[in-house]
Amino acid sequence: NNISVNNLNIFFINTYGSLYSLDNKTMRVNWFLNFNQSTDINPIDLFNSNEIIYQNDKIVISSDQITYVLNNKNGVLNFKKNFGSQIKPVIINDHLFSITDNNLLISLNLTTGKIIYSYNINQKIADYLNSKKRQVEVRNIMVVNDKIFIFLKNPYILKFSIYGNLEEIVKLKNKLNSDPIFVDNTMLYLDKKNKLRIIN
Repeated sequence: NNISVNNLNIFFINTYGSLYSLDNKTMRVNWFLNFNQSTDINPIDLFNSNEIIYQNDKIVISSDQITYVLNNKNGVLNFKKNFGSQIKPVIINDHLFSITDNNLLISLNLTTGKIIYSYNINQKIADYLNSKKRQVEVRNIMVVNDKIFIFLKNPYILKFSIYGNLEEIVKLKNKLNSDPIFVDNTMLYLDKKNKLRIIN
């Protein structure tokens, strides 16, 4: 189950694709949507999505196949796009940045619904290193100082500009065992031995 809360509403989506908007004070249902059109209760029909994220008056729900952008006041679908992600997307200003299962970094304008770019991360790394393209495994994506940080499952960080340019590849001394936390310009994380690591 997936729950997000803001000052006014609680947004809840269950594994069957039912999305609810609840009033934060009265707990009454504001509106309800069903993303899963199947009536069968079957594991293959379960609705898998990332954490609900919102920006101003918009809700973004990213399933494994489709990205939905809705009006959070009434649940009206603004638009949907035929790409999804198993990793929670991030938002900078009014732009959504998402990584698909085949390692495409996608920038989507949340107002117009226009895809600004779609870049292959594997190719970006190959071009940066002037090497053969190889498949990488992405752990998560974060926004740090208006930059896009992509953390790989090995001890590497890819630093992209918001325009999709790969600016730097950083190798950590220790593999991440937790999602990092940034305090000012300092990164803190637990390594595979659960030791706290601090990088300035």
